[in-house]
Amino acid sequence: MKKFIAKLVLYTIISITLALVNYAGSITMADTPTQEMATALQKAIDNPCVKLTELDKGYIITKIEEPLEIAENESDPDFKQRKCYRHTLQFRDKQLESVETLTELSKEACPLENAEALADSSIDEFKILYTCREIQVILSKGGTSMIYGYIAMIYQWGASIVGIIAVTVIVFSGIQISAAGGDPEAVTSAKKRILQSLAGIAVLFLSGLILYTINPNFFTK
Repeated sequence: MKKFIAKLVLYTIISITLALVNYAGSITMADTPTQEMATALQKAIDNPCVKLTELDKGYIITKIEEPLEIAENESDPDFKQRKCYRHTLQFRDKQLESVETLTELSKEACPLENAEALADSSIDEFKILYTCREIQVILSKGGTSMIYGYIAMIYQWGASIVGIIAVTVIVFSGIQISAAGGDPEAVTSAKKRILQSLAGIAVLFLSGLILYTINPNFFTK
């Protein structure tokens, strides 16, 4: 009887030891692509782009899927610009003929490597599709601040584009005049482009002056 009890105790100890070893091995084992994606999505959920119940309460939320330029600026409390990421995870179950979609707007950047690994490891019976894109989110306190903010965004983008193009055209036209070798047609064409570029810069300056007259704080935001 004593030998039987001793064997039973020894068997129990060995079984518990093996179970603990297997459990420790499963913990230290590298995560699968699906587990990595689940971790990435959990981070996205834990770091939302807009917190309506906290600091962002009372704001008008505008989401721009294809903005002119994605900016990050929260210096003005009445008009905030945020760079956010739209995470979309889609499950396709062929047997149930159903599609489930989970979308989360987060500050967490797109995990491209995890997404590619997950796409490669997906099976046909339970297809997993993941997409992530960068979008612009605008928070404004009212309609007036939203209009002012939009105008400022468009003007700043237009000013940068027009300025670069105008300077480039003037430089190349000057080079063309220098290399014309007395060709009157080439000189006339280059001068015309220079005058058009200067006219564009003048219009840009006048539009900025008008905006400053309407709102003196336009260029300070």
